[in-house]
Amino acid sequence: MVKDSFKKYYDLFKPVMIAMQSLIGDSSEFILHDLSELQNSVTLVVGNITGRQIGAPTTNLVMEALEKYGDQAEDMLGYLSVSKDGRRLKSYTIFIRDENGKIVGCYCCNIDLTEFNIMENFLKNFCAINDPSENEKKSKTEVFAQEISDVVEDIIKYEISRYDRPVPHMNRADKIQLVTLLESKGVFDVKGAADIVSHYMGVSVFTVYNYLKEIRSSYRNGQAHNIDA
Repeated sequence: MVKDSFKKYYDLFKPVMIAMQSLIGDSSEFILHDLSELQNSVTLVVGNITGRQIGAPTTNLVMEALEKYGDQAEDMLGYLSVSKDGRRLKSYTIFIRDENGKIVGCYCCNIDLTEFNIMENFLKNFCAINDPSENEKKSKTEVFAQEISDVVEDIIKYEISRYDRPVPHMNRADKIQLVTLLESKGVFDVKGAADIVSHYMGVSVFTVYNYLKEIRSSYRNGQAHNIDA
C-alpha cells in the first residue's frame, strides 16, 4: 500500500522504472523506497536481481548515509554490491527530495554483472599481451534483506570483525567504542536494535543502554568518544 504522501513520487517513477528495466533487460532491477519507514521502505520492485519484495527494509548503506549526512546525503552512483548468492552487482542509489529539499525516498538500480563479466573476461584474455592485472580491491558490500533486523545484524557483525580481538576479550573501552560506532551508523534508531546489540556483545540490554547514555552525554558536553569509522 503506497502512502498518500508518497504517491506522487510513486506515480512519477513507476513508468520510468518499467521503461528502464525493459531497456536493460533481465540483468537489471529497479527499486523505489519510501524512506519514511526504514523497516519496510520498498514500495515498488521492477525486475528480480536481489530477491527483495514490497515491504522489505532499506539497506545498510542508505541507512548509514542518512544517519551521517541527513538531507545532505549525496547520490551513490556505480558502486559495487553483492547479492545473497554471491553475484557482483553494479548499483545506483538516487535520493528523492521534496520541494523543501528533505529526503523522502530513493530510486535504486542494481545490474547483475555476471554476463558482462564473462564477456569482459573473454575480451581481456583475447587482447592480453602478457600484461598482469591488479588484484581486485575489496570493498564494503551493501546488504539486501527482507527484515530490518538483518540489516542491523550485518552492520554489527561488520563492525565487530574490524577488531583484532573477539568480543569476549574486549575491555569496557572497546565495547563503548563499538556502541559509539553503531550509534553513528543509526543502528539504535531501529526498534529492538539494543537487544540485538546486547546479544552480539554478550552483555545485558541494560548495559548497552548505559553505554548509550554515557556516549550521548559526552556528545552533549562536547566530549564525543573517538570514532574510527
